[in-house]
Amino acid sequence: MTNLDKFEELVCPYCKNTIKKKSETVICPRCEAQHHRNCWEEHNGCATPDCYANPDVKDVAENVGNKTIDEILHGRKEESKEPVYVKGTVCPECGKESGPGESKCTFCGHDFSGEPKEDTEKNTEFEEEFRKRYKENTGHKLRLRIALYTSIALVSVLVVSTLIFSYIRLNEYYNSEEYRIRQFVKDWKYALENKDIFKYKDLLDRDYQYIEKSGKPIGYDERSKRIEKMFETYKKIRVQTDDIKIAKDTLQANYTNVTFNQTISLDKKEEKGKKTLRLYRDSTAVKWKIFREFFE
Repeated sequence: MTNLDKFEELVCPYCKNTIKKKSETVICPRCEAQHHRNCWEEHNGCATPDCYANPDVKDVAENVGNKTIDEILHGRKEESKEPVYVKGTVCPECGKESGPGESKCTFCGHDFSGEPKEDTEKNTEFEEEFRKRYKENTGHKLRLRIALYTSIALVSVLVVSTLIFSYIRLNEYYNSEEYRIRQFVKDWKYALENKDIFKYKDLLDRDYQYIEKSGKPIGYDERSKRIEKMFETYKKIRVQTDDIKIAKDTLQANYTNVTFNQTISLDKKEEKGKKTLRLYRDSTAVKWKIFREFFE
């Protein structure tokens, strides 16, 4: 006999009619007899003759003791408030509802007890492992991102600090006396190479003297004439200066000595030696002037 045959033979003890497949049923909590839901509610309980959940049996068998009628009636109402309603099992294959307690679907025969529990457990374990690894991966990426942003911030601070420090140092250098003196030497070199006699004379002090190798001094006017003659004689003049050293006079604050190795090329003629320019600047002057010039 099939499960369907068993289900079709179920008879409601109240109306004595067969309980059909799609009928809503209620199972008695005492004797487990199945009723039509409407029959259960109409009879206010189980309709099995010898069941204690049968209201007729309760009226005869129940020992009410010292309870009043209201208490007895109130107690019966509370017991009948929530009858046990059992729904059938919904088949995952065909979507129809089978009778309660059925191990197989009465419509398509799907086995309810054959649901693979291991797969469900494996899926649960997989989901937990996935969440765990996802959190770890997310945390690792977050730490890498924080480390990257921190490194970028530190490098940016270092670069900005270096630029600021370099700017301060350069600004100090360009405003320093050493920079002005080096620029003065460049102007002197420029005047000679470009044959600018006016620029050259402007660099000389009125008390200027050129000391020759023999020790003989030559004054401002004579030196200017010789330089002018040199400009007229030679087509190409090149002056190279190396190893420039600046030494302030410790005894006289307005004097500074500038020494360097000089190579002067006059067309094909070349002369090398050590040049010393003794510079002077009075307290009211801004520019340095050549006070003495030596060539060895």
